[in-house]
Amino acid sequence: MYESRKCVISAGRSGSKWMESVCRSLDIGTKSNRVDIGVRVELPAEVFSHLTDELYESKIVYRTKEYGDLVRTFCMNPKGVVVNENTNGIVTVNGHSYEDPERQTGNTNFALLVAKHFSEPFKDSNGYGESIARLSNMLGGGVIVQRFGDLIRGRRSTKSRIEESFTVPTLNAAAGDLSLVLPKRILDGIIEMIYALDKIAPGTANEDTLLYGVEVKFYNMEVKVDENLMTKYEGLYVIGDGSGITHSLSHASASGIYVARQIAK
Repeated sequence: MYESRKCVISAGRSGSKWMESVCRSLDIGTKSNRVDIGVRVELPAEVFSHLTDELYESKIVYRTKEYGDLVRTFCMNPKGVVVNENTNGIVTVNGHSYEDPERQTGNTNFALLVAKHFSEPFKDSNGYGESIARLSNMLGGGVIVQRFGDLIRGRRSTKSRIEESFTVPTLNAAAGDLSLVLPKRILDGIIEMIYALDKIAPGTANEDTLLYGVEVKFYNMEVKVDENLMTKYEGLYVIGDGSGITHSLSHASASGIYVARQIAK
């Protein structure tokens, strides 16, 4: 056992369950955070080349007309690959690019995510996202892939339709039907966003555009801290994504520097 007048907790996103138990045992207030749910889009690199050649990773946000939800692009990978991601035993989808030209592909992929915030009494936003991802794993044995043309026609994709697609998939995923996995409101927002993107990147709404699901971005519950990131206990600070306040590497790093300056005073 160690004793100290100053203690900084930096559990990271992977330590969310542990952080939750700490807050519960110390009676530190928390509240539910958001969860981002969506799909990873894969299409020929030429469709987005006029954007990615200049910006590499475009951040595009769209507000849906039907529900007023925000749908955003995230993690754009020019000439990249779609990959599996294992989160606590649940298989979700992600993507990345390679600097080496020999490992680059003819496709670009990016996520389309819908952010969902929950009000009281519900607090388990991550559990909600996990349940949707588990449903995808149940139906497809992992990640599901579907042609956009099949989705809007209300039919599942088949192995033969995927093989006949002009967009050659970079991930070997199970052909299926994302409408059986994603909630209607989220799926409607994604479809509306794809048609909106088609206006600035013609070809996005092509029938052979591939959609992989599901992609989920989890966030820690938000820990109750003051403006100095200190809990109700004098000298006990919570920083980084484990606090549920920061949502990126840069923000997490900045929170650590900020608290270090408070302690140094």
